[in-house]
Amino acid sequence: MIEVRPARRDDADALCDAHVAGWRVGYRGLFPDEYLDADEFDTTRRKNWRVANWIGHAEQVMLAGLLDRRVLGLAHSGPERIDNGQPLTGRGEVFGFYLHPDAWGSGLAAALMVSSEDALRARGYAEAVLWVLRDNPRARAFYEKAGWSWSGRETLWAGPEMPGVPKPDPIAEVQYVRTLA
Repeated sequence: MIEVRPARRDDADALCDAHVAGWRVGYRGLFPDEYLDADEFDTTRRKNWRVANWIGHAEQVMLAGLLDRRVLGLAHSGPERIDNGQPLTGRGEVFGFYLHPDAWGSGLAAALMVSSEDALRARGYAEAVLWVLRDNPRARAFYEKAGWSWSGRETLWAGPEMPGVPKPDPIAEVQYVRTLA
């Protein structure tokens, strides 16, 4: 059974598990193994998830995707982030979208994306963007199947920092856009 609902504070560890496992499997070969496999990779994210301020945030929505009552996915969205120091207005953004590999192919991702788009529409956005690693064909194919289109924009992302772990080289990501109206 698939369910999508607003995330709760007590979902933090399960959301972190989905995030970390999704990275470790989905980004294998894109980031160095020693980076993905570092204990600090999980520890840093778990600390961040436990203190995250997404609960009750007026402009952002964090959704939990459940498969058979187990939290295995997340979608985080809100107003488009600032670009080059200038606030961007009028568009929403899916900031993060991750599934635990145990849920891949289950239909949970599609339900989670529909709910994320609905949440952005409910906040008045007629268009939304998201960023995905350029060399991640699985994710890009999913977004395209869900109706998202590559905007032509590309940037280099520095990636997250972890204490005591060498930072990987910047990695290319591309922007996708979707009309929500």
